[in-house]
Amino acid sequence: MKFKLYICALLFSSFASAERYWPAELVSWNLSLNNGVAYITSEQFPSHCNYSRAQINMNGTEFNKAMYAYALSAKARNKKLRYVIDRAHTNCVISGLQEVDRN
Repeated sequence: MKFKLYICALLFSSFASAERYWPAELVSWNLSLNNGVAYITSEQFPSHCNYSRAQINMNGTEFNKAMYAYALSAKARNKKLRYVIDRAHTNCVISGLQEVDRN
C-alpha cells in the first residue's frame, strides 16, 4: 500500500499543478479529525501553511480515505512523514504522503 500511495502521489503531483512540491519531512507531528477533515499539525510545516497544519480532505474518495489510513498507521508506528502540498495556498492540502523511518 505504501508503494501505491507513493506512486499515485508522484503521478498526481507531476500532472497537476507545477506549484506542488515535497517540503522537508515532518519529524514531530500530530493527526486529528475534525468535522470531516483530517489535519496534520506540526511546527515544521512551511510558513505559508496557516496554523502550522495541512489537511487531508475526507470527501469520500478512496484515495483520500487511504491517505488518512496511511497517516494514522504512520503515527501509530512513530514514523516521520514526507508530503506533497501546493506552494501557492495558505490552507495547505496534502495530495501525497510517504512515511520515512526515524533513522
